[in-house]
Amino acid sequence: MNLSLIEKSQQIIRQIEGFDTKLNSNLKSGETITVDSLVWYTEALENYNNARPDLQYENFAVSKTTYTATLDNGSLSMQDASALFSTMQADLETELANLSPTDDKLKLTDVALDSIEGNTAYLSANRVFGLKISVLYDAFEEDDDWIWGTVRQEDGTPPKGKCDGTMVGVSDGSDELMRRLNNPNFEYDQQYIFVNLVTVWQINGIDWQDNLGNPLLFVTNSWESDFSWDYCLTNESLTHYLTQTHNILYSYAGNGGVRPYGKFLSNVVIYDDAIFWPQETTLLHNHDATYGNLVIKPPIED
Repeated sequence: MNLSLIEKSQQIIRQIEGFDTKLNSNLKSGETITVDSLVWYTEALENYNNARPDLQYENFAVSKTTYTATLDNGSLSMQDASALFSTMQADLETELANLSPTDDKLKLTDVALDSIEGNTAYLSANRVFGLKISVLYDAFEEDDDWIWGTVRQEDGTPPKGKCDGTMVGVSDGSDELMRRLNNPNFEYDQQYIFVNLVTVWQINGIDWQDNLGNPLLFVTNSWESDFSWDYCLTNESLTHYLTQTHNILYSYAGNGGVRPYGKFLSNVVIYDDAIFWPQETTLLHNHDATYGNLVIKPPIED
């Protein structure tokens, strides 16, 4: 880890810890904070106190909680900021209590300013929870032939399983890709968090193609001879898409990828989509990739 990153991490940690001190101080009367700073600091502090993006997980759960803040010329009092953050922490504790207390962790919180109407700011906390800590980033084996995906899985439709009819309700092709993408076979030797999170939405094979027009990410159309709602992705195909997706996610924007300059990949969610055109249907994987600035946490002294 280079010295400049460590120094920058220490500077950001001092900012986060200073904000935490203010929230818990009895001397904050009359002090205000802008809504943009509120978004940055609440996101950074919740991740600093709770998130474990340095661990590897088998699966993921996503939640979104909305909040409001009353503004005065674009700012709010530190008392109100403290109350808002307390509510956020209570909500986080409730969500964590519904998960396994040992294997499931908060991976990241992305706080966003959704809108401002009059003197009311509407914010949201988008949280990703890592389920079942894993140390695997396994290859696709010979029997790893999976149905491409499951439309409306996020609404409760069970994953379609393997091409041989097994593993229904357990996983599918996109789930297997997502699990591997979120568990690369490298890790940092220190705990860290991400700040300044941004998400690149809907990365798919319609927009990402090679020089011959072949999709780099999974997509199939109803006019193709092998089209099926239960389209089978062989282990060779899944290995191909894993490699192509990795290259796109880790390459910088403008240089063959979508990665924002200076940021690190934090999380990938793959959604299975069906697009109904006037004369055809398209099945595809849509990838939402979240990136952030890496902040190294100092070692915990015994």
